[in-house]
Formats: sequence, C-alpha cells, structure tokens
Amino acid sequence: MSAEIHFTTDTLLRYAATGIVCTAVPILLAVFWRKRTYESWAVFIVGFLAYFAAGSVRILLRMLMFGEGSFLNYSPFLFCLVQGLLSGVCEETARYAAFKYPLRNKTQRTVSVMYGLGHDFYETLAVAGFASFHYVLDGIDWNNLGEAEFTRGLDEAGAKKMLEGVAAAADFSFLDSVLVTLDCISGTVVHIALSVIVFKAAQTGSWKRWLLLAIGLHTMGNFLCGYLPLSDTGMHLFSIVQAAALGWFAYRVYKDLPYA
Repeated sequence: MSAEIHFTTDTLLRYAATGIVCTAVPILLAVFWRKRTYESWAVFIVGFLAYFAAGSVRILLRMLMFGEGSFLNYSPFLFCLVQGLLSGVCEETARYAAFKYPLRNKTQRTVSVMYGLGHDFYETLAVAGFASFHYVLDGIDWNNLGEAEFTRGLDEAGAKKMLEGVAAAADFSFLDSVLVTLDCISGTVVHIALSVIVFKAAQTGSWKRWLLLAIGLHTMGNFLCGYLPLSDTGMHLFSIVQAAALGWFAYRVYKDLPYA
C-alpha cells in the first residue's frame, strides 16, 4: 500500500487553495463590512484575541479533564458532551466578556458581526489554515523522503496507522476541498450568529436567556457533530444545515437590535 501513496501536484494545490480560501473568507467579509458600516477594525481584533483567550483556557481544562485514565475517555457520549460544553462555555463567556468590557461603549448592532468575523478568523486560521498548509508540507516531505523516514522508530501497529493516515490525506479530492471550504464558511456563519445572540445578552442584560441560549446552541452543535455516526461528508453537510438554521434565527434577532 505504501508504494502507491503519492501526493500529486493537484492534491497539494487543493490543500493550498483550501487553506487560502478558508482563511481569506473572514478577512474579505470584514473588509466588506468595514466599507459598508464603517465598523472599527479594533472590534475584529478584540474578537480574535477573545478566541485566543477562550481557546487557551479550554486547552488547560481539557488537559485536566481528559488526562490519562480519565473516565470521560471511555464514554463516547460523555466525551463528546463535555468537549462540546467546554467549547460552549469558554467561547460564549469570552464573547460576553468582550461585549461587556473592552467593547462596552460599542452599542451598534454592526459590532456583533465584526466581532464574530474576528472570532472566526482565529479559529479558521488555527484549524483549517494551518492544517491545510501542514498537509502541503507533509505531502512534499513524503514524496521526497518516503515511507522509511516517516515510520522510523514506530512498531508495526504504529506504522500501519501512520500509513493509513497518509493514504487518506493523499486521497484529498476536489469534492473534499469543496466540502471543507463550505464547512469553514458555515463556521463563519455560526460565529457571527452566536455573536449576535451574545451581543443581545450584553445589551439587554438578559444574560440568563440569551447567553445560556448561545452556550446551549454551541454545545449542542459540537456534541452532535462529534457523537452522531456521520461520515466526513455527512458531518460537513450537517454543519452546513446547522449553520443555515442558526444564521436564519440570528438574522431575526439582529433585525431587532438597535443601530446605536
């Protein structure tokens, strides 16, 4: 099997294009939003930094809760539920804190969209962007160095697992690229939608209703994507449908928010 594994030029270009498009989407949308609404880039930066803070806290909590021997690792249901809850609590709390403190004087509803784009840009860059470019570099290394270098020091089981992963990565098709890109765009919609909901929580003071709703929606979305027995294609399609539904709901919320 290993002798047949090769990253074609088309495959490497697909990975590169996926990474570029995914990371460009929130930036281009932010440029458009800035021109249309004159919203500040500072809001975008706050969203970026807030996700960094939330992600750092989440990493520490995962280390504590999912360490070696943790009972959570042996229950797929609990594992996916707690992972989803950590993301929901950390990210939505960060949104709320951002709107209540550094952005407390920003009351126009356009703030929620610009913040969501900054929040999304960090995740897109950290996940889709870095992963895509990492595959490009690894693919080039594999073509140049081959199996022996990649499996050095691994036992038979480890080498087999490695080769299966490399084979799957080398089979990255045009459809895969399209689905990953659509998944990233869906993530952008979700981050904007959740930012609108949490912005409403901060502006109205009804955090028990709107902040908890955002945490619940975020948790449920992550949980279902991880727990449902979906193929990679099914997971991407589920994410698209979920984003469309959440985006529609958030748009209705957005229309009721004040301009200033």
